[in-house]
Amino acid sequence: MLDLHAPVERHGEPYPWAVAHSVIPAATCRLLREQMPPPDALHPAERTGDGDKTYRMAVLPLIHRGAAEPGLTEVGEAWHRLVAHFQGDAYRDWVARTIGIDVSDTTFDIGLFVFQGGDRISSHTDKPGKRATHVLYLNDDWAHEHGGLFEVRGGPDLSDDPYATVVPGGGRSVLFARSERSWHAVAPVSAHAPHFRMTCQVEMWNPS
Repeated sequence: MLDLHAPVERHGEPYPWAVAHSVIPAATCRLLREQMPPPDALHPAERTGDGDKTYRMAVLPLIHRGAAEPGLTEVGEAWHRLVAHFQGDAYRDWVARTIGIDVSDTTFDIGLFVFQGGDRISSHTDKPGKRATHVLYLNDDWAHEHGGLFEVRGGPDLSDDPYATVVPGGGRSVLFARSERSWHAVAPVSAHAPHFRMTCQVEMWNPS
């Protein structure tokens, strides 16, 4: 279900982050896409205004603080196995090896996030209670011109060039540690993108 020996590119600037390749193998990604609800059936989520984080996307929460959400009944057996693997010790150890952050005592939020044309997330650092995040891209094919790039940033100003970008597809995933410097964003998805941008997100939170 998870290949925890997949190749990883580690980075230390501007904060600890990494790109992992094919942690979810291509065949498993296809199975997960087959066993999820239609993207337009997910719950719209939008926040506008002058806050520290604005966004537009659709979401299906599966796990909240380690407990099953109703959305887990809307996905197939492959998703249930994936969720169990994420919450196991082997995955937690992999996170620690990859970005140097101990997540052994964290509780997890796991969800399905889908973006269509115009959807995006502004630059932000995440809430202080979050220790790390892993975003896994479920699209086999995604081109730079389709937008929706994950952006590693040096601050909140979107007029500044990003420090680095990651194309959200082709087996890639991004893992990063939360800090006061962990600025990141999702660039707007192009109106001409041929597919929905589909991701599974694992958030590791400090114990309450």
